[in-house]
Amino acid sequence: MPAIIEFPHSMWISQHTIRFAFHEEISHTNFYAVQAFNRFLKKQLRHNLVESVASYHTVTAYIKQQINVDLLKRQWLEIQAATTNSERTNRLLKIPVCYDEEFALDRQRVMDYTGLSFEDMKMLHMSKSYYVYLIGFLPGFPYLGELDSKLFVPRLEKPRTSVSASSVGVGGGQTGIYPVDSPGGWNIIGKTPFELFDLNGKEPFLFELGDEVQFYEITKQQFWEMKSKGV
Repeated sequence: MPAIIEFPHSMWISQHTIRFAFHEEISHTNFYAVQAFNRFLKKQLRHNLVESVASYHTVTAYIKQQINVDLLKRQWLEIQAATTNSERTNRLLKIPVCYDEEFALDRQRVMDYTGLSFEDMKMLHMSKSYYVYLIGFLPGFPYLGELDSKLFVPRLEKPRTSVSASSVGVGGGQTGIYPVDSPGGWNIIGKTPFELFDLNGKEPFLFELGDEVQFYEITKQQFWEMKSKGV
């Protein structure tokens, strides 16, 4: 990653809304820039900021009064010049996945599309670290990137009416985990015994933006043992 992150392009959406845009792509470098800039805005604008919303490549700020963008740019570049990437920390989460046929509903579709054996598919899925780029479309659903290009498979043309909670799927250049039972169109390749969303928990969501995630394989017996223990 570059030591200095350039100031993003800015555009006023309304009198009290301004959007800052980085390169329009889904990447770890871009994600880091967006999150760093979002933290910067929350600190620099403080009492003038109503809310800031980060996406894959933009940060939208809702403010009480208009701001001096040139001054904000100077402040950002000064901070960037004094900051090194070594100061950045991530939380690492290791997630167990059972890739058994019972849970891998789209096993055959993934193999047919990629030309990979299921063993090769599993190894590729587990071979790298992912980062939580975004949390949506369900409470606690993590969009994890970046998937190995050999595993790129389009989402289902006709989404399922119901996908069970904790199902692990792939779609396009990302992988994700369903936090609750819901409709969905990702290609399901396994399931984790972990619960991603607990409405009554102190921390209701398992994942946070920026978390580093690694998958490892467990057997069906291990899955049910872990599930029974309520991990």
